[in-house]
Amino acid sequence: MQPLRSGLLRCTGSRRCDREGKALGLWGRMRFAAVLAIILWAGLASGPAAVAATPLSPETTEQSLAGHWSVLRDPSGQLEIKDVIGAAAGGFSPLEGDLAAGYDRASWWMRAEIRRSADTPADWLLEVEPAYLDFVTLYIEDGKGGFHVAMAGDRVPFTAREVAYRTLVFRLHLADDLPHRVYLKVKSTSTITVSARLLSPAGFALGAARRDLAQGFAHGVLIIIILFAVVQYSAGRDRLYLSFLACAVPLECMHLARGGFASQYLFPQLPLVADHLLGVSLCLSIGGAVIFAARVLDLEVYFPRLERIYMMIGRSCQWAALSVPAGIYWLVAPMVVSTVIAFFAVTSILAVRRVMDGDVFTRWYLFAVQIPVMANVAIVSRTLGFAPMPMELDLFAHLGAGVHLLLIGSGLVWRGAAIEASRQRARQAQLESAQQIERALEERVRQRTQELAQSNAALATEIAERRAAEDRVREREGQLRAILDAAPFPMVVASFPEGRVMFLNEPACELLNVSQDRAIGQQASDFYSDADERRTLIDQLGLSGAVLGVEMRVRRMPGVERWVLLSAVRFVYNGQDSTLVCLNDITTRKDLENMLRLSGRRAEAALEAERQAMREQRNFLAMVSHEFRVPLAIIEAASQLLGIYLRANDDARDEVSKIRRAVRRMSELIDVCLADDRLDSSAMRLQLDRVDVARMLSDICDDKRPFAGYRDLIIQAPQRAMAMVDPTLLRIAFSNLIDNALKFSPADSPVTILVTADSDAVRVRVCDQGPGIALDEQPRIFEKFYRSTKSDRVRGAGLGLYIVKRIMDLHGAAISVDSQGGAGTIFDVWLPDGVGEQPNELILTR
Repeated sequence: MQPLRSGLLRCTGSRRCDREGKALGLWGRMRFAAVLAIILWAGLASGPAAVAATPLSPETTEQSLAGHWSVLRDPSGQLEIKDVIGAAAGGFSPLEGDLAAGYDRASWWMRAEIRRSADTPADWLLEVEPAYLDFVTLYIEDGKGGFHVAMAGDRVPFTAREVAYRTLVFRLHLADDLPHRVYLKVKSTSTITVSARLLSPAGFALGAARRDLAQGFAHGVLIIIILFAVVQYSAGRDRLYLSFLACAVPLECMHLARGGFASQYLFPQLPLVADHLLGVSLCLSIGGAVIFAARVLDLEVYFPRLERIYMMIGRSCQWAALSVPAGIYWLVAPMVVSTVIAFFAVTSILAVRRVMDGDVFTRWYLFAVQIPVMANVAIVSRTLGFAPMPMELDLFAHLGAGVHLLLIGSGLVWRGAAIEASRQRARQAQLESAQQIERALEERVRQRTQELAQSNAALATEIAERRAAEDRVREREGQLRAILDAAPFPMVVASFPEGRVMFLNEPACELLNVSQDRAIGQQASDFYSDADERRTLIDQLGLSGAVLGVEMRVRRMPGVERWVLLSAVRFVYNGQDSTLVCLNDITTRKDLENMLRLSGRRAEAALEAERQAMREQRNFLAMVSHEFRVPLAIIEAASQLLGIYLRANDDARDEVSKIRRAVRRMSELIDVCLADDRLDSSAMRLQLDRVDVARMLSDICDDKRPFAGYRDLIIQAPQRAMAMVDPTLLRIAFSNLIDNALKFSPADSPVTILVTADSDAVRVRVCDQGPGIALDEQPRIFEKFYRSTKSDRVRGAGLGLYIVKRIMDLHGAAISVDSQGGAGTIFDVWLPDGVGEQPNELILTR
């Protein structure tokens, strides 16, 4: 890019300018900063450089303003003419040629001075190109201290222009021979490329006529080529012509928009449409050219990976057309335009490769590609802002595009002719082959005619035999139907496996409650109560060919179910694979069986309830008569002896101890009975609390120790064992377990209690060294009122372990027993929701 593009982009130093400059990349910002520093240094040293005024003489008909401009970049676009001639005037820098700033969203101010000689006419025309600039505003001193303002551009309605011409033309009136300062403000979403020249009215008319003639010729060539391609596609339906049109039509639209014809003739009242036409057609034409090249070069066959890349780039360029109405064309356009240079280079190399392989049509395409290369490369360089190029290159590129498309169209015609010739040769070969086949076919027909005559004779004999066989089959089927009609039990014939009813006898009609005419043709599945049962029968018939004695339910119309005993066998009926089904109504039998089964269950339940009630009543009466009799006798005897030994203190103490023990037995019995009554209550609810199980067991042992005799009570609790339980019920359960161990332990043997806790449970183990529990009695020890045969001499009500089991069940706990004859008994209890803590003391008591 020329120095102005790098030196003026940061002239204002605004924050918005910095944000927009980031899109140019790190290297561009470094260059801009360096050039800006040089310009600022030069400006401080010598002040802004002056640009000489453009002289006009009577002989001047056309004068280019290239090299006569000073430019100022306005990143924010907010500067007004008063700002430009005032505070910002020092920011202008001289421009060596035309302005080529690339795709830039900033506004550009251009300043030039014009001076005519005294004998030169005062009226002139200022023509600004290209025609696709969005907004171009002219400010020229009016000699009264103000400015004459005029606006043009392809986003300005055509009727608002000072001069009704396709390019941007302004009228200038130079009232005297003093220097007149002219300002242009340029802003565009397309590339910022500005070329201006001063024209006398006669020079403008002559130049416009010449250029319009050349432009008309170029447009005419393109339109004729497009119409020719449409005709060729309509005639031959060659899809390659569609790809050609997808490139040629947008290319013509692009040149119409670039030359200003769209604004002048197509959309004079719709400037936005004319403006968008250029960007849309540019993206579509480049994308179409890439896709057309991929198909011309047969990349799908010879270079499949490149073909995918070409198609992706082509489609991407075409979809990039949506960036124009979306307002981001300025960001997408540089990438799309840059594709042209790489496209020409890679496509030329691939075309040379295909020509070397002998593809004749690719020669046409290779020659056609080389024609627009130089012009388009130069135009792309100007478009991207790398270097200013004369606007005449647009006309050269337009004419080159016509020649380019003309060569490609000629190549397509040649290709079509070659394809047609190849088709003719193929048709001729097919015709000769068909004639040979026809002769062979005639010989074959003659042979087949002889064979057919022989076959007809054999067929007549076979037909006669078949008719006789069919007569025999019909006779047998008649006999079979008569047998089925005469059968006293229901019979149904259905197709296999579809299940379409083909025949049923009168008993079957009565069973199913349907007439024979209505049932024939109906699906057998309509008569099944359960569709899965039919699928099972079909599977079994498919495997073994028969089903015998299956009990199932059928539907008796309209909705009554009946039990039947079904047997089925596969056979051939009317020449079709069918199933013969025999049904036996067993509904009455099934009802009787159900009634008998229900009555038996009720009788068994009543009998068992009566037996259980009698057992419980007998056990309870025996227990009450025994347990109440013994404590009362002891109390009575002890009270009598108290009177005799009242003076002997030691003996009196012994008797008092007996009374205490008897009273304790009575209290324990009452507690057990009350606990049982509470557990049996339907309104039973646990009163849960978090309890230290180890501490509870230690307290229970302290209470039991005075009545343990010579037996030691040992509790081992290495740590606290917390659980969410009902304290009252749990204390009763553990008290019963410990009492049970003390009852059955020898006089000098210890009872050990071990308490352990982990994260989710508390385990309590109660061990004694008694006679143990027989294996056949262990399943019943938790039953109500049950007492072991070894416990006849040991007091008890048969409720202790039953109550323990009930309490553990209410807590969701588990209890188990491990006992062997003569080796003692171990009860293990697992309480859920245990929380183990660090040991704070070791409880070991006796």
